[in-house]
Order: sequence, then C-alpha cells, then structure tokens
Amino acid sequence: MVEEQQIPTWLVEGYEKPVAVFGAGVTGRSVLKWLTVLSVDAVLYDEKDGEGVSGRFDETVADEHRLVVVSPGFSENHKWLELARSRGLRVVTECDLGAAYWRGPIIAITGTNGKTTLTEFLTFAFRSSGIEAFAVGNIGEPLCSALADEKNPEAVAVCEISSFQSRALKYFKPDYVLWTNFDEDHLDHHGDLRSYFESKYRLLELAGEHATIYGAGISGYADRYGLPLDADGKVDEKGSPEELGLAGSVFETQPELRSYLMARALWQRMGLSENELVEAAHSFKKSPHRMELIRMIDGISFWDDSKATNFHAVYGGMSRFKESVIWIGGGKDKGGDVSLFAERISGGIEAAYLIGETSEKLERLLSAHGVPCSTFESLESAVESAFAKAASGQHILLSPGFASFDMFSGYSERGEVYRKAVNALKER
Repeated sequence: MVEEQQIPTWLVEGYEKPVAVFGAGVTGRSVLKWLTVLSVDAVLYDEKDGEGVSGRFDETVADEHRLVVVSPGFSENHKWLELARSRGLRVVTECDLGAAYWRGPIIAITGTNGKTTLTEFLTFAFRSSGIEAFAVGNIGEPLCSALADEKNPEAVAVCEISSFQSRALKYFKPDYVLWTNFDEDHLDHHGDLRSYFESKYRLLELAGEHATIYGAGISGYADRYGLPLDADGKVDEKGSPEELGLAGSVFETQPELRSYLMARALWQRMGLSENELVEAAHSFKKSPHRMELIRMIDGISFWDDSKATNFHAVYGGMSRFKESVIWIGGGKDKGGDVSLFAERISGGIEAAYLIGETSEKLERLLSAHGVPCSTFESLESAVESAFAKAASGQHILLSPGFASFDMFSGYSERGEVYRKAVNALKER
C-alpha cells in the first residue's frame, strides 16, 4: 500500500471528504475500485442513475465533497463540473489520480491516428526486452484499474491518451510524450482545430524538457498557433524498411512504418537495444480492424480498416495502395471539412460504396469529382454490390473515415460485420 507521506497534498486534502466520481462507465468504476482499495470514501455520480449510482449533483451535494474525479466523457462545460468549480471543489482526471500513485516511468502516447498500435507495440517491445510494462489509458484499461489489480507500479506504463483526456490534465507528468500525428478529428466536440490541437499540446506542457517525440506535421500546426516545440523531438523518417530490418514485418508498409519510427526514436533516447526492437517488430501482431487483409476471392483483395474513423486515417491507409481502390466508407460525422476530404480521396477511388448518415453527402461530393457512387442501407449490401462489380487485381477497402455510432456500437462491430459479409461471399 502507498505510504501516506507519498500522497500529494491535493489528494490528502481531497480525501478529507468523500470523493465525487463523475461517470459510471469503465473509467469511473476503475476510479471507484482504486479508491476502495485505498479505503477512501467515494460516491459515484452519473446522469443515468442506478444501483450504487447517484443521478443528483446540486449545491447541497457538492458541499459534501472536496475532490471530483471526472471521466473523459464529460464536456468541460457540463453543468455538474461548472457547479463543482463554483463551489471550490478540485476537479481532476482519472489519469491525474492514477499517476499520483504510479512510481515507474510513464510514456504518454497521443495523436490523431496510430496511438493504439504504437501503445501496443511499445508494450510488447518492452516485455520482449525483459522490461515489465503495461498498456493503459484510452486503450481500454485505465491507470487506476491497473493499480487496483495490483499490477507493479514500478513498471513502465505505456499510456494512450485521447484529446478528451488530455485537455483537463493537471497533475499527470509523463516522462516521455509521443505525438504521432495531427489532423481534423473530434471537431464536433472541441469546436475548432486549434482547440483540438491545444488539448493534445497540454501533454507537452506537463512533460519535462526534451521529453517530447513527435511526427511529421506537428511542427507546422505548432508554428501556426504560436506554440513552442523542442526541435530535437522531431522523428527522423529516413530509412527504407529493408535498411531498418523491417522487411516481412507488419511495419514494412505505411502507416505502420511511421509507428515503428516513433518507437525507434524513443528506444534510442532511452538507450535500449535497437536489435531487440527489430526482433519485437517481427513478432508483433496488430489488433483487428487496422488495415487487415481479410480474404482474397477471384483475385480481389478485401481489406478491413474499420478503425479509420477520421480523414487522416483514410489518407494514410490509401497511401499503401499503388492502384485506385474500391472504397467502402461513410458513417457518423464528427465535424471537419467533408468537401476537402472528398476532393483529396477522389483520385484514389475507382468507385465508392457508401453507408451511414454521411452517405448522401459523400455521394454528392464524390460524384462531382467523377467518382461512381452508390449508397446502401447496410454494410452487407455494400460488400455484395462491390464484389459483384470488382475485377481480379482490384482492392475493396473498408476505411470509413467517420465514426460508426450511427449504425454500430463501435468500429469493432463494424469491422466484424464487414468480415462476416466478406466471408459469406462465394467464388464466382
């Protein structure tokens, strides 16, 4: 158990009254679980009240607390947060709380795309090199959950951080920050591109000097917004897969190669063996729905990139194909310039098979650029129609560019539906 003198003053003060935990999802419940381990009283609040969850947070209730731990799903101007601040309560994130107890190195990973692959690969590479490490954060297991499950707090925590999490951080101090890339995403939540950028930049402000490693394109946005960057942190993207020893691994093509180069930059900074990193790269397997070849039928290849929920991910995915693709895309709009997106991808599309709430808009925009388009009520029917028109040597690519929540519970379900639809096809 953590010795009391190690606990930051802001936590000691916060524990003088029961802690208010906002959000009854995975994050909130992990916070509650960890506070229970610490024998700290806490109350779980959520607008959807239920057993063990209160749906009421007013002035009288607020005065019963000194500390609020908030889940990333709460908007900054949520009425409960505004009330908590107005009553003088300290508001922190789950990452702030967990980091206060984690003793080992914390590596924060953020970016518009590639975060999860990089988080998984670094964790795998550390373990392959004999260094204990855990993947935590936005990847699925909150830091507080790892602590509550008695995972070694002296290990390396490879922490994926979304913009929803980073914007409100106060006490989270990573030893390294890896920022993969940046492009339009979540503008429906952040409002504009600058706010989205600044939410990720918050990690750099919290990290120590020379602790940042960042990919191509970040510096251009930083210059635009007048925010300083460590020039030594930019990743060197020179070197072919053959020169880097990556031929035959999942990192020999883009966009995975950029993820490897980010990991390599950290590896070099930490003084670790690059040979061991290369060995790990050849053993590493990506999680599903990340530019995965599902099947070849009659010379037609079917690719599942359902994880591509924003424009930048689609650009990166399409860059690996030398030929135009038969594109299956569309979904729930998250903001951003859809007209520019349609213009940029039109040159790489042989035909578009569109689904979801953006299908009609995409059909109009892509048709204006000469792309043959069709819209469908289901993903299964889009797959069947695309296969009926495709010829040997062509690629059918599910890389939606939009969120899945208009039709599915998440990108994983969308990818599984696609996989089943492809596997149901019969050779002609």
